[in-house]
Amino acid sequence: MSLVMHLAGLIPCIYFSYVHLFGGVFWYGLVVLPCTFAILVSLFLLFTQPDSQSYKIADVWFLLLAIPPVLLALTRHDMHGEFFVPPLILACFIHLPLKVAERLVLAVSIVAVVLGVNHLGIHQGIRFGIGIVATHIFAWGLARVLVKQHNELKDLAFKDSLTRCYNRRALFDELLKAKQQDKRSGIKAAIVLLDLDHFKQVNDQLGHNVGDQVLVWFAHFLQQNTRVNDRVFRYGGEEFLILFHDADFDMAYKTSEKLVSTIAKIKAPEQLSVSFSAGISVIKDGESIDDWIQRADMALYQAKQAGRNQTWPSQFTSAEATD
Repeated sequence: MSLVMHLAGLIPCIYFSYVHLFGGVFWYGLVVLPCTFAILVSLFLLFTQPDSQSYKIADVWFLLLAIPPVLLALTRHDMHGEFFVPPLILACFIHLPLKVAERLVLAVSIVAVVLGVNHLGIHQGIRFGIGIVATHIFAWGLARVLVKQHNELKDLAFKDSLTRCYNRRALFDELLKAKQQDKRSGIKAAIVLLDLDHFKQVNDQLGHNVGDQVLVWFAHFLQQNTRVNDRVFRYGGEEFLILFHDADFDMAYKTSEKLVSTIAKIKAPEQLSVSFSAGISVIKDGESIDDWIQRADMALYQAKQAGRNQTWPSQFTSAEATD
């Protein structure tokens, strides 16, 4: 939540906690107090750890803890809880995952309408219910628009505009996750760095438009012939990188060689025959991401030196491969 939204929740929480603990309905003050502490923690984390998981969890706890006092306020004439239900609905849709918010807010809305009719009477209660339904629909529609825009911005930020593969910005995020998973759980990951053979000739002889068609076709080929949980990235130019999750060297090598043999049997746009060279490296303990990629890049270089259209593992040297 932003600072403004924190203040919008903090001010009434502090006010109702103080008023009811020191002269009002004591039990209600106790109900509001946890909500006050939760938003204070969230506000502290906003300034100290704005990108942490703890900050997100504190936000969720504040919204969950805000539900009981808001609904309980509908049971008393002097608390005017009807004024706080719409902001709560809006805040839940904005700050909770959409599917969670849909179910939670539906339950809150139903309870609020029932309590509102009982508290305000049939005529005022119906008006209150209509307002809640309108707020619910508006907030739900707004949340869907925000989710769509978020996904579109994420798509623009983390995907290559030509091939629709993930880009280098997304690559380092994924490699960091794989590195952390290896450190935490010992689950290995492997990368295969691929480079289309003699791609410059395609651009020089047939033009960049055909070259772009080949790149799009090759990206689709890689995505169609890898597992769902693997990731294909455009590393740069005609270079692509595949991240194999939960994979050892043998699995990555066999997959890469299968790709080499499969692509030899099919035609690219303009009936072109396409091949690629590849280098493999499996993550090592204590290794940096740059070193991990560098080993794959060195293996790719060796594959090209050895004649292209093949896969080389990073742990081999030229002499070992010859033997």
